[in-house]
Parts: sequence; structure tokens; C-alpha cells
Amino acid sequence: MTKDAKWPVSKLFSLLMIAVTTGLSLWARPQIPEGLVGTHFDLSGTANGFMPRDQALMVMPLILAAITLLMWALPYMQPKTGKLERSASVYAVSWIGTVVFLAFGHLFVVGHALGWALSVQPLLLGPGLLFILIGNFMPKAQHNYLVGVRTPWTLSDERVWHKTHRLAGPVMMMAGVIMLGAALMVPTLYLHWVFLSAGIGSALIVVIASYIYARTLNLT
Repeated sequence: MTKDAKWPVSKLFSLLMIAVTTGLSLWARPQIPEGLVGTHFDLSGTANGFMPRDQALMVMPLILAAITLLMWALPYMQPKTGKLERSASVYAVSWIGTVVFLAFGHLFVVGHALGWALSVQPLLLGPGLLFILIGNFMPKAQHNYLVGVRTPWTLSDERVWHKTHRLAGPVMMMAGVIMLGAALMVPTLYLHWVFLSAGIGSALIVVIASYIYARTLNLT
């Protein structure tokens, strides 16, 4: 497979989302009065950050374009021994999942500006779904320098890499389930604490496990 053929679905999907979000902004612009538009919202869906209309409508398409450029370029910057191609599914899922979440965020911004009765619930479910999706593919990640659990111990020993990623998959999925449950049941006042605890806690578990695996394997 040539370099230009890598991740074609991710590239096409990302370009499509740039076109869709840009088209949505251009369509909505004449219908939104000139002035400030809500671009940041608390967990209850109340706007607490604002931008001028034109900036608000174009900021997300530009962010998506920047992310697309970055994700497109990163595989070309890895060391030749990086073997990112062997972790193509993890890279693609991370890329597409991030783009989908941001595109939904743009839809919410535009819809709020147009006065649509949109629920913030889908955005609150996003982090949990993304954790579950990436966690499902995490055990398939092969040794590389761009995606996966990159600690000094996983990068220095492929045995540690594989053991760590077999653990990281279910740990991330469990964190995602906790986030989903919290988004559905926990009052919004406490929701960000649950998200932070689940995200940071799962990361700490995996990092500590990689250190323990390295010590164990070096002693055997």
C-alpha cells in the first residue's frame, strides 16, 4: 500500500465533514442576526461563551480543517520503524470519532443560534461513546510512536506495549460506560467531575500498569 492510499475512508470522511459544516454555516448565516453567538455551553446547554456571528460560524470548519491536515500529515512524520500502518484501525477510529464529535458541536452552535430546540444530551454522550469505541480497538494497536499508550516502558519494549494495550482496551471501555451512565443519570452540576475522574483514572491505571509490566518482564 502506498502512502497516498493510507486511511482513505478517514480522509474522505474528514473532508466531507469540512464541506458539510462549512455549507451549514453559509446556509445559516443570512438567518442569524449580526451580533454575538453562543459558542461555549455549560453542561445544561446554557451559553457561557460568545463570538461574533461570522467567527462563530467559521471557527469549527477551520478547526476541522486543521485537524484533518494534522492527522493527514502525522503518518509521514513518524520514524520508519514506527509501523503505524499496523495500527491503522485505531488511528482511523480516533480520527473519525474526533471529527464526528466536533461536527455535532458545530451543529449545536448553529442550531442554538437559529433558535432550534436542541438537546445537549448527544454531546454529553459523546465522550463516553468515544472512549468505548477507541477502547474496543486499543488491543489491536501495534508498536508505534503516534497512537496508543506511549510511555517510556511501552515504547522501549514491544512485550510491554502488547500487555499494556490488552489492559487499556477494557479499562477505556469501562471508563466510557461510566461516562455514559453519568451523562444519563448524574446531575449536570457534578457531571464534569465524573468525566474527569473516569478519564484521568483510566489513564493512571494504564500508565502504572505499563510500569509494573516493564518491571516484571525485566525481572524474568
